[in-house]
Amino acid sequence: MAACVVWMRDYLIIFNILGLLVIQVALLVRSLNMLNNDLESFFDAMRSNDSSLLFTHRKKNSAFIGLYQQLENINKNIQQIKIDNQNQNQFFKVLVEHVGVGLIAFNSEGKVTLYNRAASEMLHKTHLFRISELDNIQPGLSTILEELQPSEQRLVSLYRHQELLQLSFKSTWIKILDEQIKLVSLQNIKNELDEKELESWQKLIRVLTHELMNSAGPMSSTIATLNEFITTADGKPKEVAELTDEMVEDIATGLHILEERSIGMVEFVTRFRNLTILPKPTFATINIAELFAAIKVLMNEKLNQRSIEVEIKVSNDSAQVVADRSMMEQILLNLVSNAIYALEETETPRIWLIARLDENKQPVVIVADNGKGIAEELQDKIFIPFFTTRNDGSGIGLSLSRQMMRLHGGTLTMTSTPGEMTVFTMKW
Repeated sequence: MAACVVWMRDYLIIFNILGLLVIQVALLVRSLNMLNNDLESFFDAMRSNDSSLLFTHRKKNSAFIGLYQQLENINKNIQQIKIDNQNQNQFFKVLVEHVGVGLIAFNSEGKVTLYNRAASEMLHKTHLFRISELDNIQPGLSTILEELQPSEQRLVSLYRHQELLQLSFKSTWIKILDEQIKLVSLQNIKNELDEKELESWQKLIRVLTHELMNSAGPMSSTIATLNEFITTADGKPKEVAELTDEMVEDIATGLHILEERSIGMVEFVTRFRNLTILPKPTFATINIAELFAAIKVLMNEKLNQRSIEVEIKVSNDSAQVVADRSMMEQILLNLVSNAIYALEETETPRIWLIARLDENKQPVVIVADNGKGIAEELQDKIFIPFFTTRNDGSGIGLSLSRQMMRLHGGTLTMTSTPGEMTVFTMKW
């Protein structure tokens, strides 16, 4: 009987323990389900950019109070990041609209994703949804923007509402997620070009005036002297008998001077005319190393007379350029001739002929010397027609060379450090 009582008591204990265990498991499962639901709600809210979710009611009696607190901290951090991003986006929007440079961005399908106020004002077009709509402003304008390469600059003349715009276009690529976006900047540089054009005209007029006065002054003086020989004090012509042999000889000399000066003026005008009439280049593929070797042979006599060393540096012996060979030879001959003149007072004269590729894999040709250099106040004048610092110079070599490079779609620029080095750079 006692054993039966003990067994019944143990049975009740075990039954109660099992009951409590079942209840605890059920409560745990319920809590885990609630936590799971809350986590799903949290991640769904994150995917939906909804940062308003709160767990205040869960934290009061939950065993996972620490976890809920961390979720709320994450939520607050995300809210702050969203606020910061919104402020930053607003800042960049205001910045893009405020800058005076026009900006147009479009994707590979031609859909415009950015079109700021400055671009709208330049193009006189309020909205732009597809880049092809630019052809309504000027045929082919969209093609120019689509073909524009990074680091390349294109100048386009555009007439809008009877106003000429000189727009400078530049572009770059931006990758946003998996989409390539082309960002094009446009700037109206008409005022700058007008100022440069006026400055160029003023410089040219000064040079032309100088050259013409060099001839007109002696001619005017000679004519006045001849007039004194053949006229009386009251301006009447003298009789032939009044002219002495010495006077006739002086008149002949004066007429010879006038003839020489008039021929010089005709030659000057002819040279000026030749600057404005250049033949179209005949393009062919030229090996740069062979071109340098030919120039060295052509200038060999002058180089040897002055003991000038020529160093040829070509990054690749097969380096080539598409150009008019005769024009390229003429440009290089002009540059080497100038270098030889600059090396007259140099103890160890040297000329470098260099060919390499730039960062865009485009050819660059350089002619450099270690001569006396060009004074800073003269550096902006050397490409002006007829400007020269040489006593025997015509002043058209560099101007002609720059024009020939422009016919090739390239540039000819110069940098110089007085007393050290001068570098001329040709780019395509």
